[in-house]
Amino acid sequence: MAWGADANTEEELEKLAAVREYFQQQFPGASIRDSYDSGRMAQVFLVETDVSELRDAVVSTEFLDEYPPEKMGKALIGLRVAEHLRSAKGREVVLTSWGVEEKED
Repeated sequence: MAWGADANTEEELEKLAAVREYFQQQFPGASIRDSYDSGRMAQVFLVETDVSELRDAVVSTEFLDEYPPEKMGKALIGLRVAEHLRSAKGREVVLTSWGVEEKED
């Protein structure tokens, strides 16, 4: 895998699309944007809901490498990522191969 500002493989693009699709299903009508953060080696997904609430999900490249695209959605559901984002109240939610963590301010 060659994560970075520009995904280099079809599988990387499919994984990122699977994560976006999960957020779109969990937050209908929300604006979903993402970008690569090289300092954290993570893809940062910004979920902006219709009530102008911003939620950041920081998805590490190690997490993205762990699951094939077709299992990414199930992994996110199993980790209850959307529930963490809803309860985080503006704090970042970080996904790694170890699980999910809500970062303190």
